[in-house]
Amino acid sequence: MEWQAVSNGYALRGARYDVRLILEKVPFFQFVLDGVSFGELPAVSCFDQAGQKEKLSQIELKQMDLHGDRLIVIFQATSNLWQSHRFIWTFEKKGAEYSHIIRGNGALGRCFFFSSGIPGEYDDGESGGSETNARLNVEHYFNPAVNLGNVEEYTISQFSRTGLSGEFQIPGNIFLPERACSLFAPSPLFFSFYEGGSAMGIGLGTEPGQYRFNAFEYSGARKKGASFHVQYFGYTEAEGEYTSPSISITFGSSPFDTLEKHVDWLDVRGYATSFASQETPAWHRAPVFCGWAEQTVQSERHGTAPGAEATQANYEAWIAEAERRNIPISTVVVDDKWQKWYGTFEVDTEKWPDMKGFIERQHAAGRHVLLWTASYHTEGLPEEWCIRNRAGKKVFADVANPAYEELIRRQISYLVSEIGVDGFKEDWIGGSGREGDIPGYGKLHGIEMVRRFQFILWDAAHQAKPDAMIETQTPHPLFRESSDALRLNDLWFSSRHVCETMQTRARIARICGWKVMDCDNASCTTAEEWFRYAQFQVRLGTPALYFLNATESFQEQIPDAMWSYLAAIWNQYIRDNF
Repeated sequence: MEWQAVSNGYALRGARYDVRLILEKVPFFQFVLDGVSFGELPAVSCFDQAGQKEKLSQIELKQMDLHGDRLIVIFQATSNLWQSHRFIWTFEKKGAEYSHIIRGNGALGRCFFFSSGIPGEYDDGESGGSETNARLNVEHYFNPAVNLGNVEEYTISQFSRTGLSGEFQIPGNIFLPERACSLFAPSPLFFSFYEGGSAMGIGLGTEPGQYRFNAFEYSGARKKGASFHVQYFGYTEAEGEYTSPSISITFGSSPFDTLEKHVDWLDVRGYATSFASQETPAWHRAPVFCGWAEQTVQSERHGTAPGAEATQANYEAWIAEAERRNIPISTVVVDDKWQKWYGTFEVDTEKWPDMKGFIERQHAAGRHVLLWTASYHTEGLPEEWCIRNRAGKKVFADVANPAYEELIRRQISYLVSEIGVDGFKEDWIGGSGREGDIPGYGKLHGIEMVRRFQFILWDAAHQAKPDAMIETQTPHPLFRESSDALRLNDLWFSSRHVCETMQTRARIARICGWKVMDCDNASCTTAEEWFRYAQFQVRLGTPALYFLNATESFQEQIPDAMWSYLAAIWNQYIRDNF
């Protein structure tokens, strides 16, 4: 690989892409894939401090060196905030990588990529204008942050984020299922822009411990270009030299092809973690009954809250009904709310007078039991263990507090060792705050806070029971270290083509490394759609059942013939696999 001088710049040819460096006042790279111009990306980007906007000037090309088959290009610019600011591009035949390095001291704000700020709808916004922002020429992009609207394809004019909850929000009280994106949390930090059979992936990664932001966000294409950024909210300090997260630019024949290459890049660069073991206990893949949809069905009939129906008596009756119908159940998930308080992992003994005896009976029948848990919830915790937002509202437990960690480790150990619980289903991962200046909030901000809670949950359970199962909704490869199974998560009541939707979710999960996937089945729509998916699950992952008496959405009864047919299919799955 080598640069060739052309008019006003240089040109480089990779394995299936061409890139041209245009040396203007703000230099940029033009990427061409399979003869299609995918876009122009500025060579430099801004890195704001909390509350202060960076402005760049005097941009210079400082270095262009070939190292084997890798070409490294470095720019430097004068900054109004930092002592120095450098921009490092690396090109290989298979793709490119980009990061930037600041020197100085200050609390970090937004870190931009291929942009100087978020452009306005028609004006510069907080950016320096169109020449300082990304220009994307293809019509669509793919986002793996699955949502209740089952939408993965967006036009380049639409904003979106991937990871946890981001800064870009829908104003007002409008519910848009395609924006309800907490089902995979965090999802891979990745977008793929595509045209026909060609795709260019733009993904982000950094060292474990440095994911101190919620999301990777794309502004959507506006009159003055588009921006990409992560937001630190001032909780991370630059003390001397600080390197931004890195961007991978991958090329392939489809968005999934580029996602595979992005995940490979995360692994090679050490931006992911590994599964604790390659050996999966057989019971992790056996059929699941989760009582959530049955709880919502009964709550609607009785005029109660769904959590009120999470009782020992109900679960015993539901399991007996599954046995009567010959539905093979290996794992029982006791859902929200078996616990007295969400935050303390204490059993509500009024609802569950003998959880230990219940679990012993399930074990005697060859079953395992998981308990649903909310993540880093504040309910029932002492005030000093909780983080409050600027309005004074308790928003989450202080995961970095040793006293909080000691409590939940002790409670998890008790539930697993003494009560007999076999693991946990983790839920309610919505984010970690979207504002700065929260007292007591520090380096665990963002994805790292979720990662720490999940690791404590996984580690405490596995210390007590080595074959425990922690079921999560965190497909980002950073979370492999603390997940045994990935749930494909909820469907919305309006969902149709459920099998196809769940195939997409499973494909994302497999690319990210997960082999064990709970097919989930909550909130499924019509009886016909439920039945189609209930049969299909044995081809996709671990089959799951969420109700026995009526569908959650329309209270439809399932005919006996359907139950008999499903029982036959699932029992054959057991015979074939165990």
